[in-house]
Amino acid sequence: MFKGLMTSVSGVRGVVGVGMTPEVALLWSGGFGSWVKGEKVIVGRDSRPTGRMLNYAVKAGLAAAGCDVEDVGVVPTPTVALAVKRRGAAGGIIITASHNSQEWNALKFVNSSGRMLSMPEFLQLEEIVQEGPLRSVGWNNIGTMRKWDSAGIMHIAAITGIGLLDLRKLHGKKMRVALDCVNSAGSQVYPDLLEALGCEVVGINVDGSGLFPHPPEPLPENLKQLGETVVKEKCVVGFAVDPDGDRLAIVDEKGNPIGEELTLALAVKMVVANNSGSVVVNSLTSQVIDDIAGEANCEVHRTRVGEANVCSRMNEIGAVIGGEGSGGVIFPEVHLVRDAGVGMALVLNLLASRKKKVSEVVRDLPAYKILKTSVPVGSEDPKELVDRITRLYPHDQISKIDGLKVVYDDGWVQVRPSNTEPILRVFSESHNEKRAQDLINEMLNRITEASVSEEC
Repeated sequence: MFKGLMTSVSGVRGVVGVGMTPEVALLWSGGFGSWVKGEKVIVGRDSRPTGRMLNYAVKAGLAAAGCDVEDVGVVPTPTVALAVKRRGAAGGIIITASHNSQEWNALKFVNSSGRMLSMPEFLQLEEIVQEGPLRSVGWNNIGTMRKWDSAGIMHIAAITGIGLLDLRKLHGKKMRVALDCVNSAGSQVYPDLLEALGCEVVGINVDGSGLFPHPPEPLPENLKQLGETVVKEKCVVGFAVDPDGDRLAIVDEKGNPIGEELTLALAVKMVVANNSGSVVVNSLTSQVIDDIAGEANCEVHRTRVGEANVCSRMNEIGAVIGGEGSGGVIFPEVHLVRDAGVGMALVLNLLASRKKKVSEVVRDLPAYKILKTSVPVGSEDPKELVDRITRLYPHDQISKIDGLKVVYDDGWVQVRPSNTEPILRVFSESHNEKRAQDLINEMLNRITEASVSEEC
């Protein structure tokens, strides 16, 4: 039905003009307007040039369903999510393709609690879009449209109001911080946030143009310019965010990326040292979280991969912090959404309280190596193949929270079907790279064995 469009609990996305078109945006926003029964919806977007065009289509679809629309403009994804919660809206639509390259755009959907849609909620929306009926109101009930320009200020106030932050100490430190917002939505909020936290900001790629100066995903290989800026400008830390500002990567004072897994680790270290309680992460997040939480006598819960799964579990058990190893920090005192701004505040407070450099804090953490690869499955059903692989392992070694995870005393290996491609994704972690690679190789052998056994 939607050729070239990727649909999942993360929203709907595609290359603009191919999978993502004004017609698609109009249909899905109209479906969302029907799902919220014509109530108020918050709309925001990242800085991609195509976002302006899609914004018109989204607002038209919502208004046609009778929804009053508040447009918060170009702001990070967590800003929109918080606005939904604080403004009493029935939901929100964020026009952003997150870390995808320039030609992509997408729609993300937020429920009335300010969280990304759960899988059951997304399936309800998808059914409305595919099967109908779409809500369509008469001329005298068309929804109104207005702009609200204070969402960024609201977001900054929420973060600076976090109870465990020592604002007096942060302002006294006057930390010099480099910031790379890849010229996208973070440019509109995060420089001001860092200044509100007492920092001297050295911004690069913060013009908000939506024209990415380098690949937009905040992976180590894309942080060279930030690292050079940290060293040249004598900054204590460098922060990089993805185009919609929910993922955070960190560069230490020597200009070295510490890896996105450790973004969450530093935030967790800050929180559990002050707030006793449970931590929730997904099944692929590094074991270093368990080590940090264990030192504070805090329990770690693991979920399937996906922000919605982590947030749902956090809400169920009242977790004090959670997130994903891709640089996604979720702190419920603010909201149950990945928030790079929250991550920055917690990490800066950690540095101020420990009186240590980033490299020194990282050096004190247990060291792990995570490896990943993928295996094409051809015409085989990936889930059935995982089931056959599972039968090759002793029951007491495995977890089936998300695909198959096999746990050893010195590491783990996990295989799970991709949500978007006919492949199996394989991950491993251990204290040294050789053992992590051995675990990968072992799983690859089991995949081959399971495939051969089915052929026989």
